Formats: sequence, C-alpha cells, structure tokens
Amino acid sequence: MGFPPGGSGDFLGRAVGDAMGKVLGQSFVAENRPGAGSNLASENVARSSPDGYTLLLGGSFSHSVNPALFTRMPVDVARDFTPIGKVVSSPTVFAVPASLPVNNLGEFLAYARRAGDKVNFASAGIGSPGHIAGGYLNKQAGLQMTHIPYKGAGEAVRALISGDVQLIITSPTSVMGFVKQGRVKALALTTAKASPLVPGVPGAEEAGLANFDIDGWYGLFGPAGMAPAVVNKLHATLNQVLARADLRERLNEQGLEVDTSPSPEAFAKFTVADRQAWAAIVRDSGARIE
Repeated sequence: MGFPPGGSGDFLGRAVGDAMGKVLGQSFVAENRPGAGSNLASENVARSSPDGYTLLLGGSFSHSVNPALFTRMPVDVARDFTPIGKVVSSPTVFAVPASLPVNNLGEFLAYARRAGDKVNFASAGIGSPGHIAGGYLNKQAGLQMTHIPYKGAGEAVRALISGDVQLIITSPTSVMGFVKQGRVKALALTTAKASPLVPGVPGAEEAGLANFDIDGWYGLFGPAGMAPAVVNKLHATLNQVLARADLRERLNEQGLEVDTSPSPEAFAKFTVADRQAWAAIVRDSGARIE
C-alpha cells in the first residue's frame, strides 16, 4: 500500500486482506510503502513476480491522478499491472471552519471571489486529491485561492479548525467528527450527487456547483502477466468478501462505499476511462510535479 498506517486506505487494505485471506486459506501481510505519491509501492508491485502473491491496493490516486501529475513516472500504469477488481468509492467533502461567515457552498464561492488570493485551502500534501480538487475548483469557479500543503490530513484539519486556512477538501472521516462538535461546517460533497455515507451534506450539483464531480476509488492490482485463472480467483474472492454485510458496515463507517466490478475486464475498462477523466482534471488544476 502506498500510504502510511492509520488512515482509511490502510484500514481498507487490512480489513479486505484479512477477509480474503480467511477465504483463501492464506495469510495476507499488509505492507505500507508510502512515498512519492504512492509511486514507490506501485513500482515495487510492478517489478514483482506475477504469481498472485504480491498485490497492490491502488486507486484513483495511483492509476489516474499520478500519470497526469508526475512528469516522470517509474511505472506505466496501463502496461505494468493486471487489474483485478474495484473495491470501494469514496466521496470527499468541502469543509470550512465554524468561524467562517458562510453556511453553504454558494456563500463560500461568493466569499472566495471577493477575497481573491487571501483565501487559503489546505491539503494533505502536494499532488494529493485535495490539492487537485482545490486547483480544479479554482478553475471551474473562477477563484484565486492559495494552496497550503500539510504533512497529512490530520495536520491540514487542525489548520482548518484554527482558522489558518479557510477550506479543506478531504475525506468525510477526517472532518465529520468535528462537524458534529460544531467546530467545522461541511458545505457539500465533491461528487455531483449526495451520498448516504454523508447524510445531510448535499452533492456539488445540488449545492450550486455545476459540472463538478470528483470521486475517489480504490482497487486491487497485480503485476502484469498474471495467469487469468489466478486473476479470476482473486476477483471472485474479493467480490465474495465485499458482499458481507459486516464488512460493508465497517467500511461505511470509514466513509468508504463498496463498489465492485463485475469482472477484471470491466475493471480494466473502468481504469482507462477514469485515467482519461482525471487527466483533464489535473490539467485544469494546474498541479504538476517534476
């Protein structure tokens, strides 16, 4: 996994790996290899033997955003991996500090247009989904917000609560607890439509931001060249465990919605289309890593 322990992605990898291991009678060892926007973990798996024993929990960040974001990639995501199956989707939230004098997304956009580059938005780091989404919001809504990168979502949320920044775009699990405490306001989701995972928070379209629909996802990949029989077995096992009500409930609590693919081939087609969509979003955001 290309992220550190403790976050929702780490929880997802361990929960799904443990469940699949019990079905297959194999021990799944979760290995965290953060760094370079998850590219280190991707490269490690891409260079591994295609025997089905080394897998990657990747997603929109590793297989859609990074190819457009990084000038030089250590892997070719279209060639160096075997797509196995989609696991979950995860909406993100536009949130502001409780002290900010806005109560919905429309009011925030008006406020940000008046304030120009004096409005700061936080992210979990350069190239993170929050960075890309904020840059895209600047482009789509005609804003001039200044990006302030932090070392992880926790640090970025603390900056929001203290009022050092006026906006964050992050996972529901990072902020909804503070929303319940009255310390943060959740204005809208980054997806066009609302989600049952975040009740009471409108989708971007309903909140007045047309043509804005950003949704993250996680999926399972292996190295290129895996035997079809192994790929199909892993895909079937993945979908089997994700059909369990108890696992779905645990994932929902982390702001993750089970979203499986009917076949490895369908998942592969999805990744191609998603990569094309994110290429345009990254381009419009202006983000680039040399």
